Amino acid sequence: MDWKKVSGWLFLLGIVIAIIAGLIFGATDAGKIDYNKDLKGGLEVILGLIGFVAGILAIMGLGTITEKEMPTFMMSVIIIIALSAVTTLGDVRWFGPYLEGIVYALGIFIAPLAGLIAIKAIWEIGKD
Repeated sequence: MDWKKVSGWLFLLGIVIAIIAGLIFGATDAGKIDYNKDLKGGLEVILGLIGFVAGILAIMGLGTITEKEMPTFMMSVIIIIALSAVTTLGDVRWFGPYLEGIVYALGIFIAPLAGLIAIKAIWEIGKD
């Protein structure tokens, strides 16, 4: 089994689910739909688990993120996590709540992946 290909598809699946979940979160914030808190919690758990599995594959060297791409990836992660904490995106007219929901969901997906990669990087630096 080609684990790099599995990892790539898993990452893409996580991004797609994060965008769909973000649109659902945004539609709820905009008052367009109403759902219970269990659905939101379930989507958050699914996103977190996919990010965790993608992170495990990445630290085992089976992921799609190479050593050369690591600084760019981590800088992108910092931006996404910082944006997911900003609540003023929801104030943008017409699409603000949707944008805020998507960034929030991407943050949930990316955080475990980035955390595991950061732990591996710290381990590699510390063992020398």
